[in-house]
Amino acid sequence: MNSAVTPVDFDRLLNGLDHIYSEFSRACGLSDCAYWMLVDTSTAGGSIAVSRLTSEWFYSKQTINSAIKTLTARGFATLEFAEGSRKNKVVRLTEAGMRFAEQYALPAQEAEQQAFEVLEPWEQREIMRLIEKFSHALGDECDVFKQHIAAENQGEDESCDY
Repeated sequence: MNSAVTPVDFDRLLNGLDHIYSEFSRACGLSDCAYWMLVDTSTAGGSIAVSRLTSEWFYSKQTINSAIKTLTARGFATLEFAEGSRKNKVVRLTEAGMRFAEQYALPAQEAEQQAFEVLEPWEQREIMRLIEKFSHALGDECDVFKQHIAAENQGEDESCDY
């Protein structure tokens, strides 16, 4: 019997984790991205720069902006210019947004914290170290893959007869 772990096994594990996190957001009635923007804004004290959200989360700017629009449409947040700026914007939770976060998002975060605390401190550090190492290696491989695809596509463009 082969007991080797494969990348597909890891993919399934990650997909399972994604599903669990999606269940948290669905339970709150939010998209995954809107849920995370609400969580991050509430844990940042109720306001956060949009530039920070776009730099720290692996969502496109368009997806983050759509999530913020959802939060503002539901009366949970406002989008304002940062003090002294005509370019940089800040998401600020309203009182209703803070109440919603306290009722739904923050308890989900507490559940995640309790689950994380099942791991010993050394295990917490090790899982973070290994996932970061894998993430960087996979990102490097993805860059090589994209360069290969771009080179192939460029070769096709040059050889096309119109």
